[in-house]
Amino acid sequence: MFGPATLAFEGGSSLISPDGSLVIAFLIFLLFCVVMNRLLFKPIGRVLDQRSRMTDGARAEARAAEQTYENRVTEYEATLRQAKGESYRFQEQQRVTALHDRTVLLEQAKETATKTVEEAKSELAVQVVGLRSSLKEESREIAAEITKSVLGRVVDGGAN
Repeated sequence: MFGPATLAFEGGSSLISPDGSLVIAFLIFLLFCVVMNRLLFKPIGRVLDQRSRMTDGARAEARAAEQTYENRVTEYEATLRQAKGESYRFQEQQRVTALHDRTVLLEQAKETATKTVEEAKSELAVQVVGLRSSLKEESREIAAEITKSVLGRVVDGGAN
């Protein structure tokens, strides 16, 4: 009814007897633990620690590189905004200057045109006066010739 383990406790022979072989097995186990610790566990631990440091270092470098990148992008955007602002200010200044120059040129053109028109008017007035006096003279001569040819004689006097 009972198995062999039960028999061992009831006074029969025991499966595990604490004799010298147990101490030797325990010492071999401790030696095995020391050897495994020295040959396997410590090197693996060092490799894992080194990997962890390298990974942490790489992460820190990546964070630093990302921060540097973000700083440079921010600086670039600020410089770009500043350049655009300067460009717009320069364009506005050029536009104002061009409008002013255009106004000045228009005023000069108006003055020149007005001066040219006034000179032409005065020249025409002088020509009109000259032509009137020459027409008066010619009309007297023609009248004198008509009178001479109609009357047959020269008429003196009359209208001046």
